[in-house]
Amino acid sequence: MCAKVTNIGLKGLEGYVVNVEVGAFVGNDSIKIVGLPDAAVKESKLRILAALRSLGYILSSQNIIINLSPAEQKKSGPTFDFPMAISVLLSLKELTVTIPEEIGFIGALSLDGLVQPFEGMLAAVLAAKKLGLRKLYLPYDAKLPYLKFPEMDLIFVSSLNEAISYLEGGWQPTVHQEPEQPETETTYLNFAQIICQRYAKNALETAAAGEHHVLISGPPGCGKSLLAECFPTILPVLTRDAQLEMISLYQLRGYNIAAPKMPPFRNPHHSASSVSIIGGGTFPKPGEISLAHRGVLFLDN
Repeated sequence: MCAKVTNIGLKGLEGYVVNVEVGAFVGNDSIKIVGLPDAAVKESKLRILAALRSLGYILSSQNIIINLSPAEQKKSGPTFDFPMAISVLLSLKELTVTIPEEIGFIGALSLDGLVQPFEGMLAAVLAAKKLGLRKLYLPYDAKLPYLKFPEMDLIFVSSLNEAISYLEGGWQPTVHQEPEQPETETTYLNFAQIICQRYAKNALETAAAGEHHVLISGPPGCGKSLLAECFPTILPVLTRDAQLEMISLYQLRGYNIAAPKMPPFRNPHHSASSVSIIGGGTFPKPGEISLAHRGVLFLDN
């Protein structure tokens, strides 16, 4: 029997729908994954086997083929573990429910069946919302900001067993309350505290109002760096959507930050490489230009 569930793949910060298709046939014990998987995705079959066996499911005498569609897009990361395990259970008729295409699954699996967060999970959630999914099953991560969307339900599960029980109607997910956030964000630098510099401050205020680029020149010690560092304090505070965009970018870089209200300020060293500023590399990561999204990028010579 063939089964299919929906997952989200990432190309940088942009997401696309991945259909996890599984066919189970009588034959030798084997699991094959096709659809341009990388090493992390290829290793998923071992995690899935261990997780399902630890939960008591028998996979003997089964030839299982997993196709990640679209086949022309390279798949990376452990986010496919969870949907592949659900699709395998559907194909083996161990799970007898109907899962519409508007319901998605993202998450990594441990060997004992726990569903775990992964790098770039917030970007995948935001992509799922943009792609029109109505419900998304995912692991809870305390490092992420509070997430709630009127157009998409988020079902937080801690294990594969919980997800199966919820799909069969026997378990209710834990409701996470929004934590209290401080009303204001303080900083030791403030544009209003700069004395004099009337013409430079007027130029920066004009640039902030019109979202213009600024070139500041002058002798050393005249206050160029101070003006630039204080510049974010006259920009509008970040909206909730802008905060999530910023956090997802920093997570793709490997940083964990709280939900900031002030626009970011990035000040790369003048000897920084092009990859660190623009982004990319063997394992592509956002550069300083991306990390300054909705904020200020200060290039000092």
